[in-house]
Amino acid sequence: MKRRKTRTGSEAGTSPQDKKHKSPSGIVRSAPMSAAEVDDFEAAKGTASSNSSSYRKACEEMKRLFEEINDLKREGNDPNCPEITERRIRATLLFIILKKLNRVAHISGKKARDNTHEAKQKVDGLHLQLQNLLYEAMHLKKEITKCLEFKSKDEEVELVTEEEFYSQAPKEVSKPEITKDDPHQRMLARLDWELEQRKSFASKKKEFEKKKELLEKEINTRREFLNSLQPRLEEILKSTVPVQEYLNLPLDAKRAQHETARYLSQPLYVLYVQATAYNEACDPHLSVQIQGDVEAAKAALEEKPTQPEPESDSDDEATEHQRKSKRRRKKEESRKEEKRKALLKTHPLQIVLKLNCKGKCTISLLVSYLPLLQIVTVNPSLSISEAVDQPILSNSTILAPESILTCLFPGDHGNTSPNATNQFQLTKDGIDSFSAFVGETGQPFLWAQRICGLEFLPDCQNAVVAESDVSRSHMEVTIKAIRARVLARLALQRQLSSLEKLQVPASDAPQKLFPDKIASVLVSWSPVDYANFIEMPQAKSLVDENLLDESDMYFCAEIECNKVRLKAGVVLYREYPVRPPIICLSISGGTAPFSSHVTRMLEAEVNVHYKDLIDGDSPVNLLTNQIRRLQVCFDVFLECGVVEGIESIERAKLLVRKKRGRDHNLPFLYDVSHDMFTHR
Repeated sequence: MKRRKTRTGSEAGTSPQDKKHKSPSGIVRSAPMSAAEVDDFEAAKGTASSNSSSYRKACEEMKRLFEEINDLKREGNDPNCPEITERRIRATLLFIILKKLNRVAHISGKKARDNTHEAKQKVDGLHLQLQNLLYEAMHLKKEITKCLEFKSKDEEVELVTEEEFYSQAPKEVSKPEITKDDPHQRMLARLDWELEQRKSFASKKKEFEKKKELLEKEINTRREFLNSLQPRLEEILKSTVPVQEYLNLPLDAKRAQHETARYLSQPLYVLYVQATAYNEACDPHLSVQIQGDVEAAKAALEEKPTQPEPESDSDDEATEHQRKSKRRRKKEESRKEEKRKALLKTHPLQIVLKLNCKGKCTISLLVSYLPLLQIVTVNPSLSISEAVDQPILSNSTILAPESILTCLFPGDHGNTSPNATNQFQLTKDGIDSFSAFVGETGQPFLWAQRICGLEFLPDCQNAVVAESDVSRSHMEVTIKAIRARVLARLALQRQLSSLEKLQVPASDAPQKLFPDKIASVLVSWSPVDYANFIEMPQAKSLVDENLLDESDMYFCAEIECNKVRLKAGVVLYREYPVRPPIICLSISGGTAPFSSHVTRMLEAEVNVHYKDLIDGDSPVNLLTNQIRRLQVCFDVFLECGVVEGIESIERAKLLVRKKRGRDHNLPFLYDVSHDMFTHR
């Protein structure tokens, strides 16, 4: 609907709600305006403050009328009485006024939005004109800058200085009488001289290129000769292989190993050099080999070692870390796991040391290097010869790879890293102890670090460097100790296997240590765990003296003679036979109780005087000799018949006398020359 311009009542002589229009006959007539036109008129006429005051007055009036209607109803008047009806009508009229004011407010808001939109369009147009002008100004500035920075080609040519130009160029080119006063002529003269110089240099270049071609031809000829020489040399080396095999000189294999040794880490390289030298000089039964991925070792050699990222101790970073979400925490855990794997990653190349132990077995030591921890680990494995009997023991860990080299030297268990710095590195990455990863990486024995030239000092702050002197000073001692440990374990395995069958193995020199006839019999031999062993009454003194450890092996044995039993608890240390076994005893049988003095005498014979058992025999047979010595002493104890309730057995041994001294010591010392037993 098109809106027509209205005139006020003062101009037309009519009310604001009347309007004039022409009829088809041309006669002007007045007609009432529509409700929308009236609202537009009121919105244009009134102001926001006047409409607001009218709204408040109407609301107050309606509130007053409602209160009066309520009061009249409370007084008991009829709801349809004239007073109430009149007030209802007035309230309804006021409600109509409120609706009118609402419409007027909406119309005023729409008009304000329209005016604002028109003003914004004008501002946008002016802003667009401003941006166009600024763009044109920027474009002009760029063009001006290009013009100012323009350089001609002659400025790019590097010319000699003016002093060199006048001193070197001839006068017909330099023309000093003209060029010294005219810069333009001087520049032209310098360019001419530069052109002549370059032409002369170009001719010299051609001469040099001809000489170069001649030299290249000569080089190619010599290279072809060298290339043809290599296959001939290889054929010559192949023809010498049978000679090498016949003379037992594997030169090709050694050459390949030496070539691979270039890519070893420094500690493993020191071990390779020193072990190879010891093999050639002292021990032909030791072999040294390199295994692993050579290409990966080359790549690792070219890469720079990565250093761990420093941690920040600022409170802001700690607060930010506490605000991370669960997903962020999972990413951090996976990142820490990657750091742990990188920390425990070994070098691609490893060294295998194989020690042949008198043809009975071969122990292989796989030596690896952890670059970030800067330590060496060892994975041992044992292969026993087919010619050697391999008895099977119940629950035996004697020849287990993880324990065969434990405590090869005192206190060296191989469960902790000898590098004190590693504990801080492991704690930083969430690893409590290195022992949890021994099965994955190997055991970091202290002797392994030393034969690789690594010496960890408590006050050393710098990176540990492998030294050949350290490796050389420990190589022979370590190799001999490993071979002695393996042979001792094999001998111990055979002894324990026989003892499990209740058979005490015969000694290599029985006539020097024991009599021919022994009445006592081994009736029981079984392994015992640490928890049950310490509960045994006879082991109380060992527990009090702190002589037991969970890593040791424990056995329980019983020796019987004449219905009297000697119960023995045997402690077998990992360092056997360097550290002798300890046997604790208790006697049962008969009617009278036994005094602890008797068991102490028997224990002293096998524990204190154990050196008598290895003077005439090999130290690896110490356990067997102790058990046999225990049988002999038990026979002597029963033959003496000094304990009530026990009948003395038939005397089969020659005794000097049954007891001696205030302690009533028994004659346990065997005199081989006279075949008799005496007191110590």
